[in-house]
Amino acid sequence: MSSSNLSTVSAETAVSFDEEDLAPEWTDVIVAIDDFNLQRKVVSRYESSYQYEHFLIYVAQTDAAELKPWRHIYMSVTTEADSEWFLLVQLRIKTGENASVLNVVDKDVFRFDSFTRPLSVELQTTEVKFLKLEMRVLNTLYLEHPRFLDGDTLISFEDGPSIRVYKHILYLLSDYMDEFEKQSSHIQVSHIPRKAFLELLYQAYPTRRPIYGNFRSLSLAAVGLRCNSLINHLSRHIVEFNSRPLSFEERFRAAIDNQLAPAIQEIAFRAARDGTWDRLIQKGFEAESFCGKSVYTQLVCPAIIKGRRAGLDDTLLKEDAPVPDFLSKDPNDDSKSAILFRGTTFYMNSGLLAAHGRQKFSIGRNEEYIAIYSLDFQNECGKMNLLPGEVLLSVLHYMMPLGPMPQAEMLRAAIVFCHDHEWNILKEDLEQELLHEPPLTVIQYMSQLKFAEKYGLVNMLRTNVQRAEASCHQIANHIVASGQIDELQKSTSEAIVDRMCSGWGLHPSVNRLATRMPTKFTERCVELERGSVLARGPGRLCDTLVSMQSEYAFGMPTEMVVVD
Repeated sequence: MSSSNLSTVSAETAVSFDEEDLAPEWTDVIVAIDDFNLQRKVVSRYESSYQYEHFLIYVAQTDAAELKPWRHIYMSVTTEADSEWFLLVQLRIKTGENASVLNVVDKDVFRFDSFTRPLSVELQTTEVKFLKLEMRVLNTLYLEHPRFLDGDTLISFEDGPSIRVYKHILYLLSDYMDEFEKQSSHIQVSHIPRKAFLELLYQAYPTRRPIYGNFRSLSLAAVGLRCNSLINHLSRHIVEFNSRPLSFEERFRAAIDNQLAPAIQEIAFRAARDGTWDRLIQKGFEAESFCGKSVYTQLVCPAIIKGRRAGLDDTLLKEDAPVPDFLSKDPNDDSKSAILFRGTTFYMNSGLLAAHGRQKFSIGRNEEYIAIYSLDFQNECGKMNLLPGEVLLSVLHYMMPLGPMPQAEMLRAAIVFCHDHEWNILKEDLEQELLHEPPLTVIQYMSQLKFAEKYGLVNMLRTNVQRAEASCHQIANHIVASGQIDELQKSTSEAIVDRMCSGWGLHPSVNRLATRMPTKFTERCVELERGSVLARGPGRLCDTLVSMQSEYAFGMPTEMVVVD
């Protein structure tokens, strides 16, 4: 080999060695849920993903060139399909120089959903070679959005594929929509974007979609299709939701931009009532220019006049829509189906009934649906001295768009009714409400565990198992000592004993993991021996209008600035 060739090879080799020497040492991240390490899938040099049931957990690290001054590791949770979901976990952060010896340096309760910010972990030393994010699930829900493949009405759009819906569900949204669907079994929607129309349907179908999921699109559809009840609900959301204060101008602009007339009037009314309006005018606020002439003259001025002579508790916001009547039916109304239950006929919207499922109902001679009256349901009603028909009415009310939750004493019986008829979405929603009832005695604790086992209430089981290491630790000790724990399924009893012995939430007076209240502090810093909250920067609270990622609620962040 000639000297020239040798010099070329040596130069290339030197460059290769130099690049390897300068390459950053990435921290090896391990993710575990419920004591099982999740399999890692490499997405890129800087990012890995982990699959847990319906959830995709992404872990990303900053490039060494971006260290300012420390490396950051970010963990976020998402789903592959469009869905409504959340994941509530106990989370411990472990660090170490090798994988065999890891120390817990930080721990807290975190909630992940579509609107929360990623967990950010700042490594404040280069000695951290391994970092483990280990979680135990406390509560979770997952529900994919409907694909709208079934129904008796075809709806076409100019900006996307057609969908099929149950036409009588449209009746629930507005009288205008009801007249719209009566004209044909094929509806062409041209003045509302497909995305906005779907957002509207999500409020009628069983989806768990919050109104702030895409506030602007939902407002556009609600106003364009004259959905008055929903317009009032959206308006109340803007007027009263103030976890982080908004200035008058910001709140007023949000109402105007979303064309929510009740919100515009109420905000102006309150400003006049408490003197804010007069102070703004004295400072030079140009109301007509800010609102636009038609909004100013038709909505704002009448509200100002009323507000100046109103009492402190007066309001222009209308009460919620009238309570629907499930016990009678207009002879000309073909939107309702008859449900026969213990000799009484109830009437429910046919489309909504189909969306939840009718497969467990029998069909009577007059084509009415015959509901199941099981012994378990009868027993649950008897325990609380409930009339079975009243329980069914509470369930039907809850099925309606924006419907109220059944009263606390009806929850168990309502869950049994939904279980009997395979209304699983409703059952899971009612279960979430039942979790707010803490067991105070051994009898109550055992009753909740047995009820959860019998009806497959996974989140209720998780919650009560976690209580064994915290609020119900003494109760759990009693059922173990007395042998009552043997009345439970083996998996449940083993989980309770494990939490009593090795629970992450033991010593609840000094342990955040003893709670089920998620932290707002998603920025953490860790070293080899300790970790803490990284409390710097203003951040954005996830339950405020602005922090719900403002494009979800009111467009891009530049359109509305929060005043600290």
